[in-house]
Amino acid sequence: MYFKLSLRNVKKSFSNYTLYFLTLSFGVCLFYVFNSIEAQKAMMHISKSTLEIMKTITWIMNGISVFISFILGFLIVYANNFLIKRRKREFGIYLTLGMEKSKVSAILIIETFIIGIFSLTAGLLAGIFFSQGLSVVTASLFQVDMTAYTFVFSLNALLKTILYFGIIFLIAIAVNTLSISKYKLIDLINAGKQNEKQWVRKPIITFLMFVLAIVFIGAAYKMVLNYGIASFDRKIIIECLLGAVGTFLLFASLSGSLIDFFKANERLYYRRLNMFIMRQISSRINTAHISMSFISLMLFATIGIFSTAIGMTGVLNKGYADAAPFDISVRSNENVNIIQELSDKNGIDVSKYASSSCQYKLYKYKPQALTTGLVFQKVEKYLPQGSEDTIRKKIYPLPIYFMTLSDYNKILALKKEQKITLADNQAAVLTQFAWADADYQECLQQFISQGNKLNLNGTEFSIYPQLQAKGIENDSDNMMLLILPDKMAADGTVVKSVLCFDCQGDSVAQQDKFLASFKASPKTSSEKLEAVSKNAIVAQGGGSKAIIAFVGIYVGIIFLITSAAVLAMQQLSEATDNKHRYAILKKIGADNKEISRAIFKQTAIYFLIPLAVACIHSIVGIKVANNAIRMVGSLNATANTMMTAGIILIVYGAYFIATYCCSRNIILKQ
Repeated sequence: MYFKLSLRNVKKSFSNYTLYFLTLSFGVCLFYVFNSIEAQKAMMHISKSTLEIMKTITWIMNGISVFISFILGFLIVYANNFLIKRRKREFGIYLTLGMEKSKVSAILIIETFIIGIFSLTAGLLAGIFFSQGLSVVTASLFQVDMTAYTFVFSLNALLKTILYFGIIFLIAIAVNTLSISKYKLIDLINAGKQNEKQWVRKPIITFLMFVLAIVFIGAAYKMVLNYGIASFDRKIIIECLLGAVGTFLLFASLSGSLIDFFKANERLYYRRLNMFIMRQISSRINTAHISMSFISLMLFATIGIFSTAIGMTGVLNKGYADAAPFDISVRSNENVNIIQELSDKNGIDVSKYASSSCQYKLYKYKPQALTTGLVFQKVEKYLPQGSEDTIRKKIYPLPIYFMTLSDYNKILALKKEQKITLADNQAAVLTQFAWADADYQECLQQFISQGNKLNLNGTEFSIYPQLQAKGIENDSDNMMLLILPDKMAADGTVVKSVLCFDCQGDSVAQQDKFLASFKASPKTSSEKLEAVSKNAIVAQGGGSKAIIAFVGIYVGIIFLITSAAVLAMQQLSEATDNKHRYAILKKIGADNKEISRAIFKQTAIYFLIPLAVACIHSIVGIKVANNAIRMVGSLNATANTMMTAGIILIVYGAYFIATYCCSRNIILKQ
């Protein structure tokens, strides 16, 4: 009997449950997809380094999933609480007819169970399907080939999803049962007649709260613009607290301020149903200002997470490509013949792994100390504002080594690139990190374009007109190098010897094989040499990109759908509670078209207010985040912002349209 009644209630309220059901299904889908990452390695031809990185990513995603489960748990409990409030009168009628509270709770438990089973099933099916596409994204991030497509199914992710959501629904059931037990019959019967309480009545208090909100938010903006977010310290905590408190005060004062603002423009205020719409919006903000503040902050976090994740991924895409120019780099801090060292003392024949290789040396200039300060002090005005002192102390003292022109041309030949030619007293500037910082790159470009010269032991050297932004060594630790004519080797002391080569045949397998042989070599020899493979660097880069991208997408979308879902449920509840008010509008002459327009405006304003506040916060937040990202790489801020706006427009806009359609159906339903 109770199961049939619960099933009928779900069917009858399907329009009310639709957004709730879809949101839960989407949450389950995301939960499964991002917990199935480890199973995707079966589709890829990956190295040992990549395998280890994927294990790390899986561990991180497990931790993030615990956090996500709390967010989704809050959403489910919050949604159930709204559904119960909207059905108080129905439950009151059940009790009036003699049904015990335990039986009413049983009906709610069965309804929650039905919704949970359907959501879990639909979400898992969608997750299994979409996880196949994530495998392609993962392969792209790690720059590996998918040797053969196989259908990926993760039993571990399936069981974890069922366990987590089972616990969440049990908690929701417990909260529902507790809520029903606390209600009195008279409160349930008269639920529809109860008026909302005004949280703030006096205009002077509203005005003071608004002023305080502006002061707090302005102070937070000023602090974050001055100090940035490069390091986590007490200042960041103060900035966050000021911004959060200011946002709460802003929404708390908004209901009265909104009415006063529109009343000042009588022509707009009394136009059509605008007065009714603004009263409805003011009433809703008045009772839901705390939740709207949280939603606005979550949307701000979503915008920041998306734009930062997209920006960082783009930077790393370019950076790690330049950081691994060859399959293998073997280096020594001594003047040695690395090929001979590997062959004689380690028993490794390089020709078994590579058909051609290149060995070169880096020199320290003996007649005088060469530091980056010799270059940057001539273009100081192009350095990032506010960081000049730090750069002078930390960057200027870094040494500049040089390599000979013939060695550099051997590298270019190995990479099948065009060689360069230098005059007798000419030097080229080389950096493997030109991608790493937009301001740093601009400084070097300006140094070259301005026709500056370097004085080496009394001889003026002109600068080659093109910046050599080429990778010459896997994971190089040299910020800047000079390329000098071969004759200058006589004035140098060897500080590093490097051997570079690309593997023949199966590059991934050959790199792992070479490193295994290298690590098994005698200890006395391996202490002299250090080997770095492209596999390891690409795995490190792919892992960094994957962590940033996956965590950004995972957390960002969960925040976004949670914010939109809470707004949607509040608006649907508002539509149900105020159905009689719209009936009065019809009686005094408003037609369905006019009422539909009023519903659209009310829903649009309700969705736009928290988004607008979040966007204002994001203008400052994204600027500061982009400045922080520029410290590790140049980025395209416009493209990042556009992509973020597109994602939010699609998801948030879909919830807005669905909420409007459902609200319209509830209100206009006969």
